Amino acid sequence: MKFKYLLLSFILTLIFSINSFSQDESAAAVEQARSVLAKYLDAIGGADAVKNIQDKTVIMRGTAMDQSVTIIIKQKHPNKLRQEVKAGGMDQVLIFDGEKAVMKVAGQTINIEGKELEQFKVESTMELMYNPESLGIKITYDGNEKDGDNLLHKVKFTLPSGLNWVSYFDDKTGLKVKETKETETQMGLITQILEYSDYQDVDGIKIPFKMKQSFGPQSIEMTISSVKINKGIPDDTFVISE
Repeated sequence: MKFKYLLLSFILTLIFSINSFSQDESAAAVEQARSVLAKYLDAIGGADAVKNIQDKTVIMRGTAMDQSVTIIIKQKHPNKLRQEVKAGGMDQVLIFDGEKAVMKVAGQTINIEGKELEQFKVESTMELMYNPESLGIKITYDGNEKDGDNLLHKVKFTLPSGLNWVSYFDDKTGLKVKETKETETQMGLITQILEYSDYQDVDGIKIPFKMKQSFGPQSIEMTISSVKINKGIPDDTFVISE
């Protein structure tokens, strides 16, 4: 049971306040955040290329708690998502049809609601980096920090529920190298740390082929084995059956 919830927290791929800033400082922080995001979009292939993604299928493999894990993620514009997890003899499927979300595991169907459902709505869209405000998300520049010889710029995303996600972007390359995410799970609120590396070009878009996620004492390392963009995913892939 614990393993199931840890995997769910990984999929969900994982309280901001501006009261202390003046209005001018807040506006400047938002504009600086937009500048960092624009540099990131340029680094991975350009905003237009990202906007042209209509569907994407990603297959990744790795290990979690000494178990081999395979995750298949399918996304379709504007906001449909299906994620399949195979680990330790267990199959788990999560589906978001644009409005509702369910998790199917061990013969049971569990409805996803509340803050978990909000996270699905954000994870399912491909607009987070180029149009976060359309999702009701507030952004602000959250300063910078050193990581060895690298300077990282931080952009904070505040979801409508108040959950905070912070993305870290390399000053030289513009690429996103890390994220911290407050994630609501059935075990409560946890903070996930995700690290990205080994960016490779796929149809003109740079995608990180290596990911490491840590939450508490647990960590998962995944490597992408396949990415398919705009190959056509049927709508019935995302249908939630009764």
